[in-house]
Amino acid sequence: MAESGIKRSRDGELETVVNIQGCTTEGDLLFAQKCKELQGFIRPLTDLLNGLKMGRFERGLSSFQQSVAMDRIQRIVGVLQKPQMGERYLGTLLQVEGMLKTWFPHIAAQKSSLSGSRHQMAK
Repeated sequence: MAESGIKRSRDGELETVVNIQGCTTEGDLLFAQKCKELQGFIRPLTDLLNGLKMGRFERGLSSFQQSVAMDRIQRIVGVLQKPQMGERYLGTLLQVEGMLKTWFPHIAAQKSSLSGSRHQMAK
């Protein structure tokens, strides 16, 4: 299993550190790469989650809708922070990617440096 962790970059953004040596398949590597690309969405998702927790959306959503939204957002952030989950969840991650790009069109996906490591994995 790949070792990974979360660290803060110099600008304060959360960033996942991925050791791709544990990526056993091309799909695992692709999943880890996608997670890295979508790291920029963690902050706006966290802001949205905090707004839900503080009751900012009480008028527009029922309490059930709020709890479902909070659960889903927490799950999405959790997946983005665990790139070692692997290719089993790649289809779901691609669907989440489309949703995130629709919700937050002003946020660009980060370029991943993992794609150059594909050659190292084959060695």
